[in-house]
Amino acid sequence: MTEQGANRVSCDSHATSRLRMLPMRHALVPAVVLALTTAALAAQEPVISRSQPMTLTGEVVDISCYRQKGVAASTGAAHVDCARICVLQKGAALGILSDGDGLFRLWGAMTRDKSVKLMPYIGQRVEITGAEVVLSNNYDVRSFEVQTIKPSKRSQ
Repeated sequence: MTEQGANRVSCDSHATSRLRMLPMRHALVPAVVLALTTAALAAQEPVISRSQPMTLTGEVVDISCYRQKGVAASTGAAHVDCARICVLQKGAALGILSDGDGLFRLWGAMTRDKSVKLMPYIGQRVEITGAEVVLSNNYDVRSFEVQTIKPSKRSQ
């Protein structure tokens, strides 16, 4: 084989190996991009904006019952059992019917695991601290990210 022929073989084999690797590299790119995008989306909170820290006082209610039945039939001690069933079995969201500020959907770490940390406060007047948040794709009710909750010192 001549020197030119030997170079040609090595160049051809190099070109062939490059061509063989090219599809593999391109196949990996979408997988890597997908993995990075998925991780970024999972870590991203759906919060568009957050207010300054504040305190709300009011009653913890089941939002779906409040909307369907109104204030009289969805508040107070008489509605506690119904609200617990709605939250635990139907996945209903809890809210606070605040004094003067209206209804806020409770959101954040305190609402995880079917709002287990908030369940003892259903039907009670409470003071909650946190921040009003605007959540992505949730414009039907205002949301409040709960940091702390305690029974209200003020009576109704």
